[in-house]
Amino acid sequence: MEQIVIWWLKKDFRLEDNPALTWSLENGTQVVPVFILEPSAINAPETSRRHVDSWLSALRELRSRLRKNSGELCVLTGEVLPELQKLRAVLPFHKIVSHEEVGIERTFARDRAVKKWAREEGVEWIELRQTGVFRGLKDRDLRASYWKEWMGQGPLATPSANALQKISVPKQVMDLRAAENRRLTGSGEKGFQPVTESAAQKTLETFLHQRGLNYSSGISSPNTAFHSGSRLSVHLAWGTITGRNVYDAVQKRVLELKESDDPDAGKWRRSLSSFLARLNWRDHFIQRLESEPQMEFHSLNEAYDDLPFVTDEDVVNAWKMGETGLPLVDAVIRCAQQTGFMNFRMRCMITSVGCHALQMDWRDMDHAMARWWTDYEPGIHLSQLQMQAGVVGINTLRTYNPAKQISDHDPTARFVKRWVPELKPYTVEEIIAHQTEPLKGYLRPIIDWKAGTSEMRSNYYAIKRTDRAKALAEIVFENHGSRKGPTRRPKKKAAGAKA
Repeated sequence: MEQIVIWWLKKDFRLEDNPALTWSLENGTQVVPVFILEPSAINAPETSRRHVDSWLSALRELRSRLRKNSGELCVLTGEVLPELQKLRAVLPFHKIVSHEEVGIERTFARDRAVKKWAREEGVEWIELRQTGVFRGLKDRDLRASYWKEWMGQGPLATPSANALQKISVPKQVMDLRAAENRRLTGSGEKGFQPVTESAAQKTLETFLHQRGLNYSSGISSPNTAFHSGSRLSVHLAWGTITGRNVYDAVQKRVLELKESDDPDAGKWRRSLSSFLARLNWRDHFIQRLESEPQMEFHSLNEAYDDLPFVTDEDVVNAWKMGETGLPLVDAVIRCAQQTGFMNFRMRCMITSVGCHALQMDWRDMDHAMARWWTDYEPGIHLSQLQMQAGVVGINTLRTYNPAKQISDHDPTARFVKRWVPELKPYTVEEIIAHQTEPLKGYLRPIIDWKAGTSEMRSNYYAIKRTDRAKALAEIVFENHGSRKGPTRRPKKKAAGAKA
């Protein structure tokens, strides 16, 4: 009996280490790959043109690779449920396979609707894990061992050419495609990282053998992070590579370095060890959204929803436009808008300044920042927004002084002058002092950083000292806290337990 399987592509634009594809090929006699270009996703407030271009770029290459094996890929335009209904009307399938997606309420609601429809129609929808994030995780203490076991399995191989012969799209399905999407054309914007499986592999290769040597020392500065950082975040976000694939490649490179007579072998191993820790942290933060989807709307520690944020549209718009009059803040935001990338420390800094000095609600920053990043990943984005805002309630409150960040990470003001050309005539000392001694020809700071930050810190600690905030912090840690290092808290004994 013919077993038609619909491989529903979401954010898994690759052939290697693709559990959904591998399962489909092993269990179906015919595999039909379908990507649904949803108007609700394209027009969502967190979506930018660069996100859509990333999907289309990855799809173009994937389609090309499938065609080399006489396969095809179908792109439908419309909302997922109506498109699946139309698809089933012309192709009576009984199985859909996709990966488990960790998304926001928009995608979660869509998936709930698809699950209900599939159940009613007698269609089996199989969702498979593709990251070190665990659906239904009840005990956070188990995450580390689960993660290590998952990563240690190694990536699934790229299916053979013979196996790929099962992939095809019947004519009646191709006829459903919208004409305007036949060529999978994007906007043609330049300057962003290419998002394809082959680009991901090249990026990984250059990181492991060329760029990663100075990873540990180079990722904090906006001048060096573009080169020394892994630059894999965009590929992990859109699924042109997996964390398991990266983990395996790094482990092999570390073993190679142990046998190497390269004088920099020790430095390489330290940098790669630091990188692996961050790869683990990536899934740690996405796990928060998987376990607590309401964090899109509420602070993980809801006591901090009472912080007196100021919703001043002029301030919010100045921050979004990179017109705060704070040199490094404006430089980072303008760079993000133009390149789609920024290193972690600088993302933290602009979030801190927005939430603390400007006293903006982190929710007012959510969609604007999401649109900037080509590597937008909801779990990372929301977790870091809340962490840097301080509303998780279990971390040290960090307030970044943008003037000090220039001294520490842009000591010649090279980055600032590139992205805020109004400041080219001035020395780095004058630029640093602009925060308190404004220069001519550039915006005056819209806020006194020290006064604004001091006021917000007072408000923050007034909440932190309350019994409610303390009690909720214990719950947040139990559900979402790291289980590594000296900050780990012992579990409370059950009532009546002996000491």
